[in-house]
Amino acid sequence: MNCHRAIEAALREVHLPVTIVQRKSFGGGHGASVELVTLDNGEKVVSKCAQPARCDALHAEAIGLDALAHSETVRVPRVLHFANTTDGAALLTTFIDPGRATEQSWKQFGGELAALHAAPPHGDRYGFQIDNFLGATPQPNGWMDDWVEFNRVHRLQHQIEMARDGGLRTNEITRIEALCEKLDQYIPKHPKPALLHGDLWSGNALPTADGRIAVIDPAVYIGDGLADIAMMRLFGGFAQSCFDAYFQNVTDRENLHERITVYQLYHVLNHVNLFGRGYVGQALQLLSSLGF
Repeated sequence: MNCHRAIEAALREVHLPVTIVQRKSFGGGHGASVELVTLDNGEKVVSKCAQPARCDALHAEAIGLDALAHSETVRVPRVLHFANTTDGAALLTTFIDPGRATEQSWKQFGGELAALHAAPPHGDRYGFQIDNFLGATPQPNGWMDDWVEFNRVHRLQHQIEMARDGGLRTNEITRIEALCEKLDQYIPKHPKPALLHGDLWSGNALPTADGRIAVIDPAVYIGDGLADIAMMRLFGGFAQSCFDAYFQNVTDRENLHERITVYQLYHVLNHVNLFGRGYVGQALQLLSSLGF
């Protein structure tokens, strides 16, 4: 992959100066590299480059960022352009100056996240206009009217199928399948549809210089807003004031523990598939807390 040429092609298509003065790596993962690109006019943009085979992932990320931006709630980098060339795929976004998180910024973010989940999602179904990716894992988002069935088919059973070749043992799969059969006892069939970030761990929540929290790398879909809260609580990194502010604006707490546990199980199973059996114990603890 020639990342430099892919970035230049994307800059030309969006009519930005194509003379790159500096490229600073932000690292990357899942087959993509992230860089801060400084142009000769002083403007800074963020580029994410990937092999052409990962074009779908970057394209889905661009659509997800646009969806979040259009909600006018949480702060996200603005998509400048997405390009797919023979040299690779490149997603260009605006650069947001980093800062320090404060109690006030966490409170504000909690309120903004509640506003995101309260915003009309243009329909009463669950899913999204395209499939996307949770990390490197394909995430199916086919529309469904039933949130229980959506989670059974597109979330838990999807992860089970990927784990059959060694991530999970037969007896472990049996326990998850037993939960799937009784899933309607733990999550609602028709929660209020909300636009979700979809992968809201602390590494995707960035404090900004203007005192806010911006979010990046979404795996957007429409579902129960508590699914975002579940991921936020799973690995930590969010201030309690953020959750307090969120629940000041969101009063739906029915079966709170059970719903959050089910949604967390999806993410832990994804970690099993991505990183191996080191996460199986955590998945089994979640199952045990639900009685399986």
